[in-house]
Amino acid sequence: MKSRRIVNWSHCLFVLFTLSIALTGCSRTARSLSLNQPKAREACTEFLTAWKNGKQVGDLKPKIIGRDSDWETGKKLESFEILKDERSDGTNLHLTVRRTLKDDAGKETQQEVAYVVGTSPVVTVFRSDE
Repeated sequence: MKSRRIVNWSHCLFVLFTLSIALTGCSRTARSLSLNQPKAREACTEFLTAWKNGKQVGDLKPKIIGRDSDWETGKKLESFEILKDERSDGTNLHLTVRRTLKDDAGKETQQEVAYVVGTSPVVTVFRSDE
């Protein structure tokens, strides 16, 4: 019986120790994930310019990690404008982009799309609806 109590007590200590390390790590991580807004705008511009210039999404790695399904499916970006409508949530910058796409048949489509851009710990650019 005594050995069983020791095992349970040591298990409890292990769980408490693990939780304290995890919680300490979480608070430190949250503080380090601050947004650099100018860097975020610049990253979004670089992301879209690379697409417009015919590059692939993977060409931006490791500097920028991003995704846009229209780019990945082969649509061409003819033009884009990052609108002044932006919002920060402290970790990400939410930008609205007016863009003109051209599909394989040559049909042009203009649309406004929202992107979410992060700058820490790595630079990321993703469409908000994907």
